[in-house]
Amino acid sequence: MYWKFVDEPAVLSNDSGVFVATSESDLDNVDTLWREVYGQEYGWLPADSPALHKDWYHPHSAYLVAAVNGRAVGTMRLVADSPQQLPIEQFTSIEQLRDPGRRRLIECQRLMVLKEYRNTRQAGMPFGVFGALVKGCLHWCLRNGFSHIVADLFVNTATTPMAPLLAIGFEETGIEFVDTELDEPDLSVALLLDLGELFSRSFRSSSPFYRYLMEHDAHVAVYS
Repeated sequence: MYWKFVDEPAVLSNDSGVFVATSESDLDNVDTLWREVYGQEYGWLPADSPALHKDWYHPHSAYLVAAVNGRAVGTMRLVADSPQQLPIEQFTSIEQLRDPGRRRLIECQRLMVLKEYRNTRQAGMPFGVFGALVKGCLHWCLRNGFSHIVADLFVNTATTPMAPLLAIGFEETGIEFVDTELDEPDLSVALLLDLGELFSRSFRSSSPFYRYLMEHDAHVAVYS
């Protein structure tokens, strides 16, 4: 019977791919990336900030790490909705995005890639580190039962992922605010992605990117 499911867990080759941070060493790498990009490159965080991931939302978070040849070069934090609410709700209300019983929200935040790895293809990452993190996020969220992803991002900063996120299916919500946690005066907005819509696109489009999102991938290990 060809319909029988045979699980083929990903085993990252050459220490390259996307995985979920599980060890203190992994979390230290996440912290280092945050400091290097948000602190040193953009000056959004003070140099003496304490452990950045050990905040109010840490118990409800999963951290995706993209590695190239054993080096952590990109990351994304996924924060599940909880009694503590989502990080974006420090700055604005998103009650209009909730639909109890129909939507299970998670927030994607602190998506970043080291400068020298942006807009470049890597082994096993044909759409770059950013694309691999998006794929890892999609599969992790589907595997864990989330229906919608909230993204908060700056509008006018040099590396805002606004355009690619809108292109893959995130929608503007009309929610605008200023992120006072980071030292950046630019306006921020909230986007919302229906995971069912993104999943559906792989069946409605011949685009190589949507095929990439859905195909088996030995470089994405986010299922355990």
